[in-house]
Amino acid sequence: MATDQPPLPGDPLAEMMSRLGEHADRLDLLDAALAERDARFAEVRALVQSLLPENGGSGAPVPTPRWHALEGQKRAEAIARLASWVEAVYLPVYGHLAGGLGDCWPEHPLALMIIDHLSETWTQLFERPRTQRILSLQTEFQSRIVPVLAEQLRAETSRCAHHVRPRAAS
Repeated sequence: MATDQPPLPGDPLAEMMSRLGEHADRLDLLDAALAERDARFAEVRALVQSLLPENGGSGAPVPTPRWHALEGQKRAEAIARLASWVEAVYLPVYGHLAGGLGDCWPEHPLALMIIDHLSETWTQLFERPRTQRILSLQTEFQSRIVPVLAEQLRAETSRCAHHVRPRAAS
């Protein structure tokens, strides 16, 4: 019959049992702390995994198109992807910078490369969590890169007089 009485002084078995009970209590606390840590780690790991390109995370880059070698359906699909970005982002967001883009841009390999670079860079910078570094890169992209590439697009597509996007009346 077990009792809750303190061990008798000098009873080594009772002292050992008491210490084992204390250690068991500490192990229970440690086990709970480790379980909490493991749960947090699993949450963070899942978040990181969801952001990785190979798992389709936001901003997953597409393979670089080889515009000089793309033909047929694959070329049409790559151009459709770019056209979607041009219509959804470039034209509505970049105002006067995008206004110089001629409708003939899909016929110009240089324009395809520029728009591909713009769309992929935009995706990498604007479809992921913002950090101080990303914010700095966004500023660089907006103020230095987009204006230069928009001018290259305007110069390239303005050579085709019959493909130039009609200018809206001011």
